Amino acid sequence: MHPDKLKIVVIGDSAVGKTSLRRRYMGEGFRGSYTATLGSEFSVKKIRETTITLFDLAGDPASKFLRSGYYAGTDGFIVVFDITNRKSFENLEGWFDEIRSNLGNGLKVFILGNKEDLRDMGNDRVEEDEAYEYANRKAKEFDASISFLTTSALTGYNVEVAFNKLIAEITMTEN
Repeated sequence: MHPDKLKIVVIGDSAVGKTSLRRRYMGEGFRGSYTATLGSEFSVKKIRETTITLFDLAGDPASKFLRSGYYAGTDGFIVVFDITNRKSFENLEGWFDEIRSNLGNGLKVFILGNKEDLRDMGNDRVEEDEAYEYANRKAKEFDASISFLTTSALTGYNVEVAFNKLIAEITMTEN
């Protein structure tokens, strides 16, 4: 039996590209201006017989209390950091603490290193091998499926791949 509804939550620091990734996946393209998400935004996409609801949650620390209300019933997470901003990568630990305190272990998670199109910019970037190593460590710690991919919401690089792989992992497990 194939699930008819899936809930995926997109989290990460402010300004890492969560909303741009969600919009790109939904076929809405890329908007060059930044507007912080207040609370949450959501989108619904139908893939064959499955309705996927994507919740894009505000990444600012003040929204932590609000975010916890959205975690119930989550089938999978997309946790985003900006590959040109090491601090957003270091802050992944806090996002995983938040997931654990709300849901526990055994989850399906994709870590996305966004802004691949800016990889050559700045000297604060996170290398892919670091992020893969982190994802592997978290997978063992959580006894969960945790994968990593680099993406670009601007160019669309790996966006469909990441969301579709997460959805496939969830639906294969629930069969």
